[in-house]
Amino acid sequence: MSFVKRYVILGVAWACMTGWLIPAYAQNLTYSPTPSNPVGRAPQAITAGDFNGDGLWDVATVNGTSDDVSVLLGNGNGTFRSAVSFGVGKIPLAVVAADMDGDGLLDLVLALSGADQVVVLKGQGTGLFQKLGSQGAGKGTTYLAVRDVNGDGWSDVVAVNSGRFGYYPPFDLAVLLNDGKGGLLAPVTYEQDGRDGMFPTGVLVEDLTGDGKPDLSVTWSQPSWRSPNGLVSILRNTGDGTFILDKELKPGSTLSAIQGADLNHDGLMDLAVTSLFSDTVRILLQRDGGTFTELDPMKVGFAPVGVTFRDFDGDQEMDVVVVNRDSNSLSILLGNGTGLFTSAGHFGVGATPSAMVVEDFDQDQFPDLATASTNVDGVSVLLSGGGAIPLPTLSTDAMVFEMESGQERIPSSSHHMVRVSNIGLGLLKIVDVGITGNQADAFSVADNTCADVTLHTGESCTLQVGFASHEQGTHHAMLTIHDNASGSPRRVVLKGLVKG
Repeated sequence: MSFVKRYVILGVAWACMTGWLIPAYAQNLTYSPTPSNPVGRAPQAITAGDFNGDGLWDVATVNGTSDDVSVLLGNGNGTFRSAVSFGVGKIPLAVVAADMDGDGLLDLVLALSGADQVVVLKGQGTGLFQKLGSQGAGKGTTYLAVRDVNGDGWSDVVAVNSGRFGYYPPFDLAVLLNDGKGGLLAPVTYEQDGRDGMFPTGVLVEDLTGDGKPDLSVTWSQPSWRSPNGLVSILRNTGDGTFILDKELKPGSTLSAIQGADLNHDGLMDLAVTSLFSDTVRILLQRDGGTFTELDPMKVGFAPVGVTFRDFDGDQEMDVVVVNRDSNSLSILLGNGTGLFTSAGHFGVGATPSAMVVEDFDQDQFPDLATASTNVDGVSVLLSGGGAIPLPTLSTDAMVFEMESGQERIPSSSHHMVRVSNIGLGLLKIVDVGITGNQADAFSVADNTCADVTLHTGESCTLQVGFASHEQGTHHAMLTIHDNASGSPRRVVLKGLVKG
């Protein structure tokens, strides 16, 4: 089936039910929203990877107000299990997934802006992490990039120290080399002086000179809207992981993000930069000799804060997606292979998106979009085309059992039914049903038609929860249902009372 034919609109009912904007046609691109995935408070950045080794995309966010990391394990259909969150330190603002210690498992690299540190969390291969090391990086780190910059085979870290967006100077860029064990050596800083109050906002670590060594392209911004200014500084890799200033470009004001790709098939890395001041993205085409041609700026949404290249329409050409903080949207522009782009429209996401990732979360071979939505404390996901998402509902979220002592063997007094229904459009697979808690042995599951069942739209299954205890008093437990839909596992509170 062609790329165009497979795209359909999910429908008004689904949009109203989830509280999202209705997906819109634009250059044959359609995206279907899924229910928001709750994480910690005020997520600031998001990264993706397979954190538990099941071959499915997972995501992680850093949450600047609750000072924690949230990990959402993917179900493979565009939905995620309930987030597992753990504290990491003061004001985390950036996160990157990378194998830092060479064990084949993804780790997490975090910027703790409130502690002026970069922290490495070692992945366990199960979706869990533990602290591997930390290193001072600079004042108020807000962005990170991970790449082997000195050619020793170990992932290094480049930290953008913006003093939390212009509030705590000095502002600079720091390169932290890997110590060969997954930890980080003391930082080497660059670009401290001569910036007239500008602070760095983003960095691209890619080879711009064609020598096979990753260089640094850094966006700079003025903290005041009254005197907006911005530039891109390019630092050339000398070969051992140290850098020297090569050139500077001035493609716009209040620059917020940068990304690179070869857009016109000439073998040279081109750049895209976003401007908060003008609500635009601009393409910088690299020419022979290392010069850049600045194309006209293209309008996107309000306050663009992130940009990524990917082929969204299946024509083998790089397209651009921009995340717009103040218009709660993503803007997609389709490339034609020459460096020129046509707007494919804007797509609504959760309130105040701060960052995004682009991966195939539902395994349909087409890229999907996920954003960290700061003002709704969640991850918003847009699935390419008419994604079929399961949506379970339970007949109850709590059960109370009461009986007189000696009635334990009377079934009518000790059993209640739970119905699980699929009101979504995708297949709902029940993975496991069980009872958990310190007093779980007082409860039981019987007549379980939900065991290892797959429910189509409108179908349901049932199970009986029983209560029997020879001990007087109140007993508590939890019925836990694992499935392949967003927010799994689902839980029903169980309370049993035996009267004397």
